Amino acid sequence: MARVLVVDDALMMRKTIGTFLIRAGHVVVEEAATGEQAVAAYKKHLPDLVTMDITMPGVDGIGALEQITAFDPGARVVMVSALGQKHKVFDALQHGAKGYILKPFTEEKLLSIINELLGATTGGISSVVSEPVVMNANEKPLTAKMAFAVDNDANIVRITTLRDFAPVDFADLTKAIEGILQNQPPSIVFDFACGNALHCKSAPVYRKILEMVIASGQILKIICYAQDYTSYFRNIPSLQETEFELVKKRGVL
Repeated sequence: MARVLVVDDALMMRKTIGTFLIRAGHVVVEEAATGEQAVAAYKKHLPDLVTMDITMPGVDGIGALEQITAFDPGARVVMVSALGQKHKVFDALQHGAKGYILKPFTEEKLLSIINELLGATTGGISSVVSEPVVMNANEKPLTAKMAFAVDNDANIVRITTLRDFAPVDFADLTKAIEGILQNQPPSIVFDFACGNALHCKSAPVYRKILEMVIASGQILKIICYAQDYTSYFRNIPSLQETEFELVKKRGVL
């Protein structure tokens, strides 16, 4: 049995999650409809787990997550997200969420995620997930320990690096891109601004992968920090016609 705080601005969703939890023998210590209420309820009850909606008025789920993990670094928070919010899930994982589930979900799926997370240690990031949203060659689910994520939205394939790559990660990325190119998407976006992925050792390997995309005839856009563009991409002839979106440096894992 676990003590759970349920956070969602929709009354029906709170009641649905609460019903699933109670039927499984868990206790709902409180329901919260806003991020502010969630933070106050967490400090009051110190629950074993929190289900946290991402989109709420005022302080949203990520804001509440940041405050809760600042108060209790060991907090177990599962984000509840709509399918179109996958990039917010990335942010939540980087700010301490231990897992996520996508709406709509079944009772079985919710309880499976919660039970696995409750059985995990609090020392690391759990691999608890719902339906995979990262579509790479091995269909790995999204976790904060993953090297990259692939999001296919509105005919644009977005590849986001989440951390520094090991050799096996480059092999996985190459296989994933080969599969993507077979489907001939209208455009491909590489986002290097979500993790500390680009450096002097990794940049040459990334350039070869980017050149493979260009050679296929696909439209390519690269999002990266301005200083990384200057250091690794600006003087590469094969990338001269590529669109770049430069962003300011921000905190990384």
